Amino acid sequence: MSENETTEDVAVADGAEGEFEFADDPTFEVDYKGDCAYEVKVAIPASNTLKQSEEMYEELQGDAEIPGFRRGKAPRKLLERKFGKAVRGEATEKLVSAAFRKLIKSEDLQPINYPDIDGLEDVHDTPLDAALEFTLKFEVAPRVELGNYKGIKVERPVLEIEDKQVDEAIENMRERFAAYETVDDAKAQDEDQVVIDFTGVVDGEEFAGGSAENYPYVLGSGRFFKEFEEALKGAKTGAELTCDVPFPEDYSSVDLAGKTATFTIKVNEIKRKTLPELTDDFAKDGGFESLADLKEKVSKDLQQGASQQGQQLAEKRAVEAVVAVSSFELPKSMVESSADEYYKQELRRLLELRVPPEEIDKRNEDIRKDAKEHAIREIKAYVAVNEIGVAEGITVVEADFEKEANAIVERTGMDVDIAHRFLDEDDKRSEYETRIYRQKAVAFVMDNAKVTDKVVTQEELYKEDEEADA
Repeated sequence: MSENETTEDVAVADGAEGEFEFADDPTFEVDYKGDCAYEVKVAIPASNTLKQSEEMYEELQGDAEIPGFRRGKAPRKLLERKFGKAVRGEATEKLVSAAFRKLIKSEDLQPINYPDIDGLEDVHDTPLDAALEFTLKFEVAPRVELGNYKGIKVERPVLEIEDKQVDEAIENMRERFAAYETVDDAKAQDEDQVVIDFTGVVDGEEFAGGSAENYPYVLGSGRFFKEFEEALKGAKTGAELTCDVPFPEDYSSVDLAGKTATFTIKVNEIKRKTLPELTDDFAKDGGFESLADLKEKVSKDLQQGASQQGQQLAEKRAVEAVVAVSSFELPKSMVESSADEYYKQELRRLLELRVPPEEIDKRNEDIRKDAKEHAIREIKAYVAVNEIGVAEGITVVEADFEKEANAIVERTGMDVDIAHRFLDEDDKRSEYETRIYRQKAVAFVMDNAKVTDKVVTQEELYKEDEEADA
């Protein structure tokens, strides 16, 4: 099931048309176990089983083809012997499903999973004139009792862009437009592009991926082993070099792990990076009117980005403040499932960072604990924001999709008609409707919050952002 789909939705999707009519209504003994878990004892009067069975036998009477009998002429007793178990099983399934739908409607419940059913293991041995008695066990969606979410205090970090930050951004632009030009009779140094041929051998034999011709390697990039880089530093065009590179024991290639490779290297060319001069021509090449225009627009973009970052941090703090003053009931299965996913994500992240497995094992208990805490925080935040939307009667209208389409156009340059078609796709429309709904709920909290701006440095903003992500 999807995140917002209930068992009632599934039951209807599986073929329930309209409301099921019982001959005599079932009775429910509802027992709430806490943490969104229910156990409900159900008793369906026998009249319903008899009615369902009779309707199914009548249908079989007209359709079943039994050897030795014309269609519709097979004796009822023969049908009961041949199809009795199947009829009883299907009738029971229909009645249980209908009873569950009636229960969640009458009790206004939002199940998040199919119920476990106890007590029907021997249903085929139960007389047709006996009531169907069983127990449904299921969990419902998280519940929240919102605290006061109007007038909460929120601190919003504000970064004032300085000239040095503008200069750094422009310098990064120059780096992107950098060119490598051949230098003669020069010694290779960091940031030079050294064009090389190389061949590596282990135990006297070449190995896959260990050789290349005219390979453009940037010294200092750290893409090759340090022994390889050290051999290249100070070399001149035409130099022929050798170096030994020991592979670590945990190297990704089992055939090379723990072994030492000998490389022969020939330096074909040395190219040095040159940056374009910071002039009006450079600015025009980048699509700006002048160098002054470039600096002004870079400053504006940086300020806009910092403002968005500060606003997002403030919104996150606002939601955290609402969660702190609210009370929740969370289904255990949802917490466990979400925590397990966060746990797996963290393991993948650590493995990508090449953290040794033994170190991960040592931290395993803490990783699981952090994953569970993270899951609980995320679920609470999600539920609280949704409930604020309900409490304030927030809706998503066509004008919201129009605004979102225009935002996509501005961000991507996409044609506006294509943006609209993109948002009109069923899966995308549902996704964006949820996103817009939550954005409007958070915006309501911020509009009613007591927001205090705090000027911070770039380093402080990065630190606060990292702490929020953590």
